Amino acid sequence: LYEVRQYKRGLKTCDQILKKVPNHGETLAVKGMFLTNMERKEEGYEHIKRGIDISPRSSISWHVYGIVNRSDQKYEEAIRCYEKALEVDSENLHILRDLAQLQTQLRQYEKLVVTRTKLAKLNPVLTAFWLGLAVVHQMLGRYDLALKAITSHEDNLKHDPAMLKNEVSEILMYKNWLMELKGDHQLALENLKEIRSRVTDVTAWKEQKANLLLKVERREAAALAYQELIERNPDNNNYVRGYLACNGLDMACADDKEAVLEVINSLQQQFPSSNTLKFLPLTFCEGDSFVQAAEALAKHALRKGIPSLFTSMKTLYANEAKGAALGRMIEGFATQLRDTSRFSDSADDEPALAPMWSTFYLAQHADYYGDHERALQLIEDAIRASPDTVELYMVKAKVLKHAGDICGARNTMDFARQMDLKDRFVNSKTVKYMLRNNDVEEAEKMMVMFVRDDAAHKVQEIVDMQAIWYMRERGDAYRRLGDVGRALKQYHQVQFCFDTYHRVQFDFHSYSLRKATIRAYVDILQWEDQLYTHPTYVGAAHAAIDCYIDLHDRKQNGTPFSAISSEGQTKPLTRNGAAKQGQHNLAAGIGEAKPAEVDKDPSGATHVGAADYMAEALKFVEQLESAVGQQLQTHLSAFEVHLRMQKYFLALKAVNAVKAIDEDHPSLVPMAARMIADMDANESFAAPMKAALKGQLAKSFGEVSIEATIEAHKGSLPHMLAGAKGLLTIGGDANAASSKRALLKAASAEYSDSRTLDGLLAAKDLLERSGASEAEMSDFAASAKLVFPLATCF
Repeated sequence: LYEVRQYKRGLKTCDQILKKVPNHGETLAVKGMFLTNMERKEEGYEHIKRGIDISPRSSISWHVYGIVNRSDQKYEEAIRCYEKALEVDSENLHILRDLAQLQTQLRQYEKLVVTRTKLAKLNPVLTAFWLGLAVVHQMLGRYDLALKAITSHEDNLKHDPAMLKNEVSEILMYKNWLMELKGDHQLALENLKEIRSRVTDVTAWKEQKANLLLKVERREAAALAYQELIERNPDNNNYVRGYLACNGLDMACADDKEAVLEVINSLQQQFPSSNTLKFLPLTFCEGDSFVQAAEALAKHALRKGIPSLFTSMKTLYANEAKGAALGRMIEGFATQLRDTSRFSDSADDEPALAPMWSTFYLAQHADYYGDHERALQLIEDAIRASPDTVELYMVKAKVLKHAGDICGARNTMDFARQMDLKDRFVNSKTVKYMLRNNDVEEAEKMMVMFVRDDAAHKVQEIVDMQAIWYMRERGDAYRRLGDVGRALKQYHQVQFCFDTYHRVQFDFHSYSLRKATIRAYVDILQWEDQLYTHPTYVGAAHAAIDCYIDLHDRKQNGTPFSAISSEGQTKPLTRNGAAKQGQHNLAAGIGEAKPAEVDKDPSGATHVGAADYMAEALKFVEQLESAVGQQLQTHLSAFEVHLRMQKYFLALKAVNAVKAIDEDHPSLVPMAARMIADMDANESFAAPMKAALKGQLAKSFGEVSIEATIEAHKGSLPHMLAGAKGLLTIGGDANAASSKRALLKAASAEYSDSRTLDGLLAAKDLLERSGASEAEMSDFAASAKLVFPLATCF
């Protein structure tokens, strides 16, 4: 009854048993399990614990307790319960299987080996158990033992009528992969030939064949195998690189460039439609050969009117010479097309819009190099030539954004959206630009236009869709508006989405083994191990930490933040409401919308009302240290939290980690100075430990002086901003005055080589903190406008 979710019937059955035997421990535990799934958790846990007290040696009671803890995501406690149950019933397959799933979820691979081995021995005919044992050995790098597990069960595959062809195929290909990982390439190649008739994934088999032939140095056969793969998909970059390797060539090797180009040109003649083969030469060619290859690709794109030409070329701009060459090349094309309507080597006129597309590219080229005024002029020329092309307005919006005119960018992107109301991509871009302009309500109305028609509560549907980019951008908008509560609400929703991604892998620990999708399952495990390195999560986590730091500092300064009331905020949109407010026809039926559960805490009051802000921030810090400990920003955030918690040794650890990554980072000396100032102000901190920490800082930085560091890095805006922020954080009138003097010069020619729009905006925020007068802020804005004349954000 529990497995089919018949909770009421199950509860009724338990009550009938308990009427006859009131102190039956196992029945009490099972009753508690049903209660926990009927929104009576506390009562359910009480019944389970009472059942265990009555029958402490009952495997059923402990198993039930483990199931309930697992459903509440208390995995460590659930494992403890399963282990208790196994002390009583050591060969219970159900308990062992549940334990194996949890050990996989928590990556307790050494313990998992023991559990999987026991499962395989207790039921040696079940394929899933052997596959599970092989996978855990693979994750531990014990490929020989993984192979042994597969091989010992392989004979059963031939006699198991329940095994589908594709399942057998997957297992055989997995075994071959293990042979390759072990290093037995020749044996793997022979095995691959043997299993050919039983493999249904033909493409994977052919890829593995080419790969193994290359590894055993049978280059001619490998070349033929890769040639066959290229014929199937000439745009697969790996196939082309493998084919080159068969010829002893490497695109990264300077000596091989001419030979590589010759081979790729030969492939281009065979597969003229392949974009990959057209682009690859640009990644390694230099000088005239680069220009020649780029000309062929660019002319084709300009003739066909391919808007993504610059996007395709953008990676090449990391090489300064290539970026400049591309600019000169397109400038030449634009002149040729304007003067003669054709390219210099062409006898026929080009399409009428080819000049417009060349101007379009040049606008993006100028924008890339920060020449926003020229970029805007060029994109206006392109719009006059083709006023109905949506992509032109999108690029214009991007130029305005980079120039600092966020409002203009938002309006331009919205204009582009109205040109094609059915385009979801442009709609999403418009939402993003609205949020960048802090138009949260308008963005919400726009976002729900493409939510499914039958969604009862469309805003909640966005959360259910896990649109993490929207949550992150919305959180940033609320943060700029000063609504820290709602900002935290969005960042925690991002956290919840990633936690959900991590949690739902649990179901695959049994499903993938049962369906024998082993290679994909291993990919899932490896992907999940890198889950929290995703840029959206990392960015949201740092933003949440900053919000908690802001709340903490306000509380310390005697001006605590109060969650902003939901009054006046956007009302929850139902599907009918969205139809009225949006420009699409979202009618989804007659009458009232379906009742939906509305968010009970839209203002983020729960997060604002947290008892310990730094404890909440520390949760994010620990996750970041585990996932992206090699990133510098992780340790900067860790320092801010540890310093406020007065955990000075951990703060020093963060300082040393930053120094190890970048010994000249702008924040290093200000961090050391702040740490010394905080220790000096903390009278309860033991003097010997204080002296030891100061000694370590002196050893690393000598005499710590923020002003001296700013002076030593004249012309570096990042060093000046970090120093000014450090002085303001330490406090004092003298520090505030010194900081203000430096910040007022942020837009001056002294910082011409390092000033950016974001840098000047940071200087503006710090100036406001320093107590600058209205006249001083006005002077700063005027000087910043000279650097970014199109900006409206100063």
